Amino acid sequence: MSQDPFDELHARRSRRWIVVVVVLAIIAAGAVVYARRSRAPTGPRYLTAAVGRGEIVASVETSGSLQPDVQVQVGSQVSGRMARVLVDFNARVTRGQLLAEIDATPFRAAVAQARAAVLSAQAQLQRAQVNVRIAETNLARATDLRARGLNAIADVDSTRGARDLSLADVAAARAEIARARASLSSAETNLTFTRITAPIDGVVIQRSIDEGQTVAASFQAPTLFLIAADLTRMRIVANVDEADVAQMREHLMATARVDAFPGETFRGELVELRYGSQTTSGVVTYPAVISVANPEMKLRPGMTATVTVVAARHPDVLFVPNAALRFRPTSATPDGGAPSPAAESDPHRGTLYVLRGGRPAAVPVTLGLHDDRRTEVSGPGLSVGTQVVTDEIEQRASTTGSGGAPGMGGRRR
Repeated sequence: MSQDPFDELHARRSRRWIVVVVVLAIIAAGAVVYARRSRAPTGPRYLTAAVGRGEIVASVETSGSLQPDVQVQVGSQVSGRMARVLVDFNARVTRGQLLAEIDATPFRAAVAQARAAVLSAQAQLQRAQVNVRIAETNLARATDLRARGLNAIADVDSTRGARDLSLADVAAARAEIARARASLSSAETNLTFTRITAPIDGVVIQRSIDEGQTVAASFQAPTLFLIAADLTRMRIVANVDEADVAQMREHLMATARVDAFPGETFRGELVELRYGSQTTSGVVTYPAVISVANPEMKLRPGMTATVTVVAARHPDVLFVPNAALRFRPTSATPDGGAPSPAAESDPHRGTLYVLRGGRPAAVPVTLGLHDDRRTEVSGPGLSVGTQVVTDEIEQRASTTGSGGAPGMGGRRR
């Protein structure tokens, strides 16, 4: 009996689909295995940098405010109404120049009263001296009469007491003259204080008084003017962290930068490192004074300056990137891959790594100066161009069918 053509066609189609499914399953399984193998790690790859030669400059950077090298506050020692103000901001003044004047009318009156008091005291002295002469005459007459027996001894004692009282009045009058003269001197001094003069040559950088304003001088003299002696030389008072104090000493060279003149530096010198500390939010700092030349008068009082103090300078030395000293391999190698404990604890010793047979090997080195990017090093086998390891990258196998280059792809450890 012959097979139905339709059944035979259906059987052929079923076998064809089975073959397709099996082939696809084989391809999928192969792709999974290949993908897993392509992601399997094949070992790390290392980034290196060459040992260089040049100058290393160790510096300390801080910031502070600009101030005149010498500035003097000018105040008033007497109270009164300001009659005249003769100078303004930025005015150049000379020592002794009149800056302002307080109304002197009440002070002149006080001087006149003090002089009158002196004259009155002098008149009292003259009167007391006349009384002394009269008392001495009376005493002499009473003594003579007593000697002749014409009066009683009580009369002599009475006249002697009157003479002594007159002498006391003379002493009191002289004391009153001294007091009156002192009052006169004080009144005359206060009168001179109404004329406010410049104590130094300089420039007026602050004025805080106007004509007609009342000045009240009580326990502290009010500041009327602020005069800077010389703006061609400024100073910066900056705070140095306690960790950097050991590098600082007087007469070190420094440079200053301000936002008003980007790209321009001003040369200076560290002139003072104070012993008194300041603590702010648990951070201990020490004030440092940097003197800065300002010949073109570009720098102004109150500006914020960034200061770089050159602590040391070593020319023509070997150096490596700081990253090379921070690098540690993920696993120690048999060929000296681990640094010695002594090198880890000594701040003057460090460990670099060089590639030997594709593996990092530790090289002990002696450390010198450093900046924010490089560190001076010395040690056996180091020379210009020596490649030192700075970082490690985990490398994975690449796919060859997609045209990728071997070694591409991975992550930084």
